[in-house]
Amino acid sequence: MGVNQVEMVMLDSLVRKDHPYRKLKSLLDFDRVQRSVKVEESGLGANGYGKKRLVTCLILQFMEDLSDREFERFLAENNA
Repeated sequence: MGVNQVEMVMLDSLVRKDHPYRKLKSLLDFDRVQRSVKVEESGLGANGYGKKRLVTCLILQFMEDLSDREFERFLAENNA
């Protein structure tokens, strides 16, 4: 008979301390970038991901030199 076990894992512990994205996060004020992006938000349809996440994704896509399809795969496979 099997025993059910639960293991708690912090995502932050899965990414090494010297990862380039950590450096980017410390250098770039994403909240300031979010405030400077002027986008008219509509009340129609589903809620989007938000300006902060959009800008972050665009920067990562540029840094990794990925097409849109490659970037979708990258996001699905990468925890960083």
